[in-house]
Order: sequence, then C-alpha cells, then structure tokens
Amino acid sequence: MMQTKYLLALSLSLGLSIGSGSAQTVFTVGKEAVSKAEFLSWYQKNNSQDLKYDKTSLENFANLYALYKMKVMEADALQLDTIPEMRSDIDMYRAQLAKNYIADKSILDKLVKEAYERKKLERKVAHIMLNGYGDAADEANHKKLDSLATAINSGKITFEAAAKQYSVDKGTAVHGGSLGYINAFQTPYDFENVAYTTAVGSISKPFKSPYGYHLLKVIAERPSIGTLEVAQILLATDGKDNDELLQKIELAKKIRQEAQSGTAFESLVQQYSDDEFSKDKGGLIAPITSGSTDELVEQTVLSLKKPGDISEPLVTNFGVHLFKLVAKKDLESFEVQKPALQAKLEQSRAEVLKAQNIAVARKEVGFKEHSAALGQLIETVDQGDFGKDKKLGDYPQLKAVMFEIGAQKYNQQDFLSYVKTLTQGRLNGRKEDAFRELYRIYSEKQILDAQMKNLEKTSPEFKKLAGEYRNGVLIFDMMDKNIWSKANKDTLGLRTYYEKNANKYTWNPGFTGVVFQSKNHEALQQILAALQAGASVEDALAKMQTPSNAEKVYQQTGRFDFEHVPKVDKKLIVAQKPLGIYPDGKDGEVVILADEVYNAPVKKTFAEARDQVVDEYQKELEKQWEAKLKQKYPLKINTSVLTSMVK
Repeated sequence: MMQTKYLLALSLSLGLSIGSGSAQTVFTVGKEAVSKAEFLSWYQKNNSQDLKYDKTSLENFANLYALYKMKVMEADALQLDTIPEMRSDIDMYRAQLAKNYIADKSILDKLVKEAYERKKLERKVAHIMLNGYGDAADEANHKKLDSLATAINSGKITFEAAAKQYSVDKGTAVHGGSLGYINAFQTPYDFENVAYTTAVGSISKPFKSPYGYHLLKVIAERPSIGTLEVAQILLATDGKDNDELLQKIELAKKIRQEAQSGTAFESLVQQYSDDEFSKDKGGLIAPITSGSTDELVEQTVLSLKKPGDISEPLVTNFGVHLFKLVAKKDLESFEVQKPALQAKLEQSRAEVLKAQNIAVARKEVGFKEHSAALGQLIETVDQGDFGKDKKLGDYPQLKAVMFEIGAQKYNQQDFLSYVKTLTQGRLNGRKEDAFRELYRIYSEKQILDAQMKNLEKTSPEFKKLAGEYRNGVLIFDMMDKNIWSKANKDTLGLRTYYEKNANKYTWNPGFTGVVFQSKNHEALQQILAALQAGASVEDALAKMQTPSNAEKVYQQTGRFDFEHVPKVDKKLIVAQKPLGIYPDGKDGEVVILADEVYNAPVKKTFAEARDQVVDEYQKELEKQWEAKLKQKYPLKINTSVLTSMVK
C-alpha cells in the first residue's frame, strides 16, 4: 500500500507548469493563486485517457489539485527539504533525472551514423604493437614506432617484416601483423578511429589503445560482405599425421562430388562431420560477418557465389573443411540498423560516449586546467605510501590549483582529500598511473556536478521536473509519518478502531479445510478415494499413480466462503467428510475436505481482521490529516472561471 501511495504522491506532482500571475485565477489555496493556464495544463496531462470538461469533473480536479498544493505548502512550512535524509533522496532523484538532460543526444546520433558508415565499408588492416606503462613507456614506444615508420616508408624494411620482428601481438605477428578485414565495434574505438581515418595504402602515426601502442597499416577497403549463413562438414585431424591429412583431403573431395551429384548436404553432415556443435543442425555454423572468423575461412566462403555452392576442401588447424553457402544477407538500411547500433554503443562504448559528453561539458562549465599541478603532486607523493598495510600520508605543502570551473578553484588538497575519502587512503600500483586515473575521475565528477547545477538555468523542463520529484519525495515522507507508518505502529489506535467497528469484521458463511482443484479428473478421483479411505492430505497426494499428476493438482488450505466453490451445494459440505468431484465454476473440478463448517457469519478476531483494520484506519487518519490541511490552507474556488472551462 505504501508503494501505491508513493506512486500516487509522485503522480500528483507530474505535469505541473507555472502559470502567469496575470492570468485568470481558478482558485487560491492559502496565499497561492492557481491560474487557468496552469490548471488546464495539469488537468489535460493527467486526464488524457478520458478528458471531459463537465463541471463535476473540473470541480473534482480542482479539489484534488488544491489538496496537492496544501501538502506541498505543509512540506515547505516544516522545511522537510533541509533534513539530510530527505535532501539525500531528493538529490538522488535529481541526479537520475539529470542524466537525461546532461547527455548530448547529438553525440550519440553522430556515433550511430559513424558506426553505420563504417559497417558499409570494411577495411583490411595490419598492426605492430608494443606495450608498457607510464610516461617513460609512452615516450620510448612512441619513439620506437616513429623510427619503424620511417624505416618502412623509406623502404629499409617492409611492414610485414617489422611486425614479425617487433610486434608483441604474436597472434598476428606471424601473419605480418594482419588482422584481416574489420568494421565497426570489432576493435577498441581508438584503434577503429585510426583504421578509418588513415588512407588506404598508408601507415598511421603511432597511437595508444587500451591494449598497447600501435603502428597501423591500411591494406585495402571493400564494401560490406553482409551476413553469410554457412554450413560445414569438418573432417578433424590431429595436425601431426601428414598421411591422415592427405586421406581426409581426398575424402573431402569425394564428399563434395556426392553433394554436387545431388546427395543432400545435411545427410552428408550426419554421415561424415566431426563437428559436434553443428552436426545436429545440418552443419550450420554461426553466421559469418567481416572479421568474425579466420581470414582463410572468410576468403573461402566469399568465393562461393550463390546459395548451394560448395567450397573446395580447406585445411585449418582443426582439420579439413567443406563449406556450403546457405544464404547471403546484405547490410540492412540505416533505419533498420539504428536501434541495434544505438544499443551496442550505449553498452560497449559507454566510456566513449561519456568522454565525448565530458568534452562538451568542459566547455559548457568553463573548465580550465593547470596540468603542471598534477605532475608536481605525483612527483611529491612518496611511492612508499602505496601497497599493502600502507596509507596515503599528509602533504600540507601541496596547495597549488589543479583546475578551475567558473569562479571555483580546486587545489591539490581538495584532490588529496577526495582520494583519501574514496580509497580510505589505501592505494596500490604505480603512483603515476593511480593518481592520473583518480584525477580523471575527480575532475570529471566536478565537471558533471557543475553541469547539473547549471541545468536549472539552462533547462526549464528539468527545473520543472526536478521540482516535481522534490515535491513527491516530501509528500511521501509526510504521508508515511502521518498515515502509513503511524497506522501500523499505533496498536492502541488500531484496537480502539477495531472495537468501535467490530460488527463489520466478520467471516461469511463457509468452511475451513482443504480444496483440491485440477483439470485432471483422474488425479482428483485418486485423491478423493484416498481421503475416503482415511488417508491424510499428504498421503492422498502421494497415492496418485504418476508423478506428473502432482503437478496438475492445486491444493489450497485455509478458510473459504461458500462462494469459493459456487457449483457445490453448501448443504453437501460436511466437516471431516471428503466431497467431490464437482465443477469449480471455471474450467476445472474440485475435491473438498472440510475441517469445520460455518453456516452463519462469524465475528473475526482482531488478529484475523488486522489487515482490514489497518487499511481502514489509514484512510481515517488520511481524512483527519487532510481536514487539518484544509483548515490551515483555506481553499477558495473562483466558480465563474471554473465554469468558463465547461464544454
């Protein structure tokens, strides 16, 4: 109930708009006037499903809206928004709401379009990768890759040879650094950007990705291959026995001839394939898209021109393959792809979106960085403060300003205080890496906080909705304290209310016991026979002949009105006498075992009636509280203005 009331409190705060002071006044409540424009705006938004302009509907709504206003006024009078717990809840809702306004939708739209364009054109790339950590590694790797680029461009060494000799990515180094064809989302965004902004046939400048430092070569470009549905037959080999390999190649040729002569490929899969994952699916493997499989496999499949074509045998580390092209699906239109691309961006490239939004926010809030201050801090802090059982020390001499946001300055002590709070002073790893990452987190937090504070100035809609959330939180708190929690905790008040209204808390004529309901007539027959033979409820259920019957029988235990079994003559229900089988009034049947039968209404005890008493007592408390509000904040409706809205 509390949750329902809370949603009601929030719903009453949705759709409010600020009316003009000079407009016609529909009503005044306390000292506040509600204009016709404000009233109509709220009325229309909250009655969109059944919008009527008759006098009764308008009057009812005026009273409801006025009551909401009274509750807001009372919350303001009590200064509830100054209570830390309330402030925390309001700030939480405000932060959640702000996310919808802080994010620049144009950035997401731009990235979605960019991803689609990159899916249309696939690029074949190769790279040389180095790794390491920190400023020294950055400088050394950049210098090394620069010298390699110079040597390659001057013809002293080929890119492929350099990759084999220097790249730490051993998986691609043996292939001259080749990654094959890629498109959007197949590599980190930093890598993908370089792959798509470097001219075909050219070598990039050295760059850094989450995996290391790279030099990239764009080898070729082609239109999207789309999605290829493929089936295969795999003749597995151990890779060591050359005679076995030759035999499997010959067998593959024979199988291919059989398929081309009319034998169903699916039956050949069943007969020959060693791929347990695809054997029961007619040989179907995961759809092939650019970069999703081995480059040789991709090339082989792409050589198949039309559905039904079967490849020549291909040897891989797994054995000998035959591939059949089942279908080819071209890249879908942007309109079709857009939702999936957007979801993928928000999921896999959240940090990219955040970084680009932060870049916009930096300009918006006037962020000015003093980069030397971070370097000075890193140099000053002792590496000995890092590690197990160590704590970050105090460095009172560090006072330099690290950045400014508008007129607000953030110095080194502010940053160190944040770090100690966030980490409890316990840090690990290299101090340079740790502090650079913590500084990023800290500065971005301040930027976003500043942006959110500016929202009420830059977005009237946000200001309105934030106010409505605030009012909803405060109204919920008042209703909880004055009604819901109060009713549950006021044992004396509940008892008094129960005694005062005891005559209306009664059980209808009925019975206590067990009702078995099922569509399985045979199962109910077995239960009824067991009960009539004197078996307990548990034993009767156990005597059903098949385990599946137990899943088809529903057992209800408790107190039931006679109306619970409308197709059973209540005169037939006798205590301790199994009764059945009768229709249940729906599409099943019932068996009844009554413990006691009550042919007249029976008064409920306080414990039995408690839930009903609490509900009614809450309503009584709400009525009393609202009466006090109406007395404290008088309502005066301008009948002529209200009547003018009647249609």
